[in-house]
Amino acid sequence: MSCPRHPTLRGMKTHDALPQETGEPDDASRTPAGVLSRTARKHSIIAKILIIAFLLLLLLWPILMFRALVNEREQRRGEAESEIMQSWGGQITVAGPILSVPYIGRTVDANGKSVETVEMAHFLPDTLRIEGTLLPEKRNRGMYDVTVYGASVNVSGRFRAPDFSGWRVTPGDILWDQAALSVELPDMRALQDRVPLSWGEQRGEFHSSKSGAGLFAGEMRASVAGVSAKAWPSPEGGIPFSFHLSLHGGDSISFLPLGDETVVRINSPWTSPNFNGAYLPGRRSISPQGFEAEWRVISMTRAYPQRWKSSLIEPSSLLSTSFGVSLMTPNDTYQKVTRALKYAVLFLLLPFCTLFFFEVFARQRIHPLQYLLVGLGDCVFYLLLLSLAEHISFAVAYAAAAAACASLISLYTVAVVRSAKGFLMLPVVAGSYGFLAVVLYSEDSALLIGSLGLFVLLSLLMYLTRKVDWYTPAAPGKS
Repeated sequence: MSCPRHPTLRGMKTHDALPQETGEPDDASRTPAGVLSRTARKHSIIAKILIIAFLLLLLLWPILMFRALVNEREQRRGEAESEIMQSWGGQITVAGPILSVPYIGRTVDANGKSVETVEMAHFLPDTLRIEGTLLPEKRNRGMYDVTVYGASVNVSGRFRAPDFSGWRVTPGDILWDQAALSVELPDMRALQDRVPLSWGEQRGEFHSSKSGAGLFAGEMRASVAGVSAKAWPSPEGGIPFSFHLSLHGGDSISFLPLGDETVVRINSPWTSPNFNGAYLPGRRSISPQGFEAEWRVISMTRAYPQRWKSSLIEPSSLLSTSFGVSLMTPNDTYQKVTRALKYAVLFLLLPFCTLFFFEVFARQRIHPLQYLLVGLGDCVFYLLLLSLAEHISFAVAYAAAAAACASLISLYTVAVVRSAKGFLMLPVVAGSYGFLAVVLYSEDSALLIGSLGLFVLLSLLMYLTRKVDWYTPAAPGKS
């Protein structure tokens, strides 16, 4: 006969058979391994963010290398341009004409003896007219193209009789037979033909010399000997002059407003001029056929007079008033690549964020090495852009590099997440490249467009992650 079970024992046995529902962790979860696993899950999202940040810092190294490469290529192009332009005449500044008349200066030394020296007085024209035509040409060295030009410049005007009043120079001390007209250039190799001079009724020719105002190393002078004070028609009438310059130069041509009234007219078939210097043209027109520009400058706007004695006016004072035009080459490849590199960190961050969202929302495990490969694929874009743009137009190079890298990164993402959802990377990468293209081609509004783009991007990230429980990233909050 079996004994009935004790009620208390029966209750204890039944209680032991039921699972615990008190919410307390079991013995296994109280072990060090269980606590470590729970802590790791809790902080895994922080660890992943730190890893992504480290990868971004690591990828800055190739970006910095690309910047150094761009600088090196730009320097090499500059050297090629400099070599071509130096042999072609370089940047031209026409400084002249200046009438120089020597005279005998008399001083007394410390011993009371009279000392005679030959001094120079410089006089500027009353009116100065310059009309020039620039014909641009292309020269290349290797794969680098340089814009140079041939210039046909007609110079004319009128000089009034030199006025020595107020300088305590007696008429007998003025050496009229040594008077000369001078024109200075930075490099005399810019001259392509002889320069005849028409001076009143006289005909002469300029020759190389060096005794003028000392503005540049190169100078040509034409003697106007025999023109004494009595030979001038009248103080008001003056003597007309004219000469023609046939020049070769590169990049830019400039002039000095040496006349009491200076008028300069320049025309060229070049369609992208850059007007620079102390004065901008009062009138200009730019069309697909070229440009025309006119400057009109009066002497009251300058910081130097119409006459001065040697050593009393610094050459820098005259050169600071130069003005002219540069045949600017539009769409500088290296400048645009450099500007694109400034946004490199942002366009590394976007693909990383996309991969990170696959981990948060789709519960995909993505290895840091896969993040790194996606980042390297984005870095290659800048290398492709630079190498292609040196041989084809920048727009075509940009489109080709963007298409190649966007396809590469998108296909790799599909393989990583093992789903067609990986193609979500394509609009992200393509959109970032499209946004960058808009910024590059909108120089005046680049800061505004970039700021708006960053604001929209940040707003989108905040919206997508607004309900994510970052402490349990495998189970995002309900939308």
